[in-house]
Amino acid sequence: MANLQVRKHVMTGIAFMIPFVCAAGMLMVIGNVFGGHTITDYKAGFTLPDVLTTLGGDGLGMLPAFISTFIAYSIADRPGIAPGFLLGLLCKASGYGFLGGLLTGFLGGWCANYLKKVIKVPAFMEGIVPQLILPLLTTLIIGLFMEYVVGVPILWLTEGIYALLMSMQSSGSSVIVLGLVLGILSAVDYGGPINKVTFVFVMQLMTQGIGAPISVLISASMIAPFGLTIGYFLSKATRRNLYSDQEKDALKSAFLMGCCQITEGSYPIILNDLVRITICTAIGAAVDGALVMYWQCASTVPAGGFFALPGIANPGF
Repeated sequence: MANLQVRKHVMTGIAFMIPFVCAAGMLMVIGNVFGGHTITDYKAGFTLPDVLTTLGGDGLGMLPAFISTFIAYSIADRPGIAPGFLLGLLCKASGYGFLGGLLTGFLGGWCANYLKKVIKVPAFMEGIVPQLILPLLTTLIIGLFMEYVVGVPILWLTEGIYALLMSMQSSGSSVIVLGLVLGILSAVDYGGPINKVTFVFVMQLMTQGIGAPISVLISASMIAPFGLTIGYFLSKATRRNLYSDQEKDALKSAFLMGCCQITEGSYPIILNDLVRITICTAIGAAVDGALVMYWQCASTVPAGGFFALPGIANPGF
């Protein structure tokens, strides 16, 4: 029963989140197609494609807040909305990523439900319980838990990963082994803290004229949407119904976003089978990373998906 409830809340969160994912993702795709870039200085001027790319990127950056809000709402109803959103913003700001938002959605919803049962106030104060007391206490409790309990091991993990990558690079480890590790770290948490640490590392190498590692990150970030798309066509060829109607609809935009190195479109499908899809993503990204490093497909651009191909050496491989 508990597993069914967890799945119900995840599905509710996905159902509410899909329009945000599709709208923001397609805005970014359209902007990228027409050469848009993220606006960092509005005073310097910008084009319409720049606006679309920036708006789409900002929207996708809010996905931790969206999924946290909607799961907390599914669990605790209206008292879960405010803490879910604020805790999702915490995940965005602290780099916990989409999976962090998934966690805060459940913790926030469960905490709000528990506090509803245990908090007793005089009759004249009952109106402010769902409006003020529950959101405030829930956000405070789970926020502190995320920062000082969950956040500490995440910080240690990210520092350890960076140190590992630096030691592998400085010791001249096999390019294939380095590619395997980079591929897995680039894709396994779908744009979360591990991916961010890997991005910092490969960007540092790119500034030194070493472009193959950033190519690993670009291509590995496309593994999930492309793998799911290939899985869909294989299921059609073998006449097995592996995808629900909702997943098929999500896959259409997920593939287009994937072409632009945007993983977020795959989230509605990934969350339905998180463990197995993550394992498959890690394996695919490892193979991809090893091949990219072996063939030295060095990139001169830091992102862009298929649109980065003109800036990648040996793209034919």
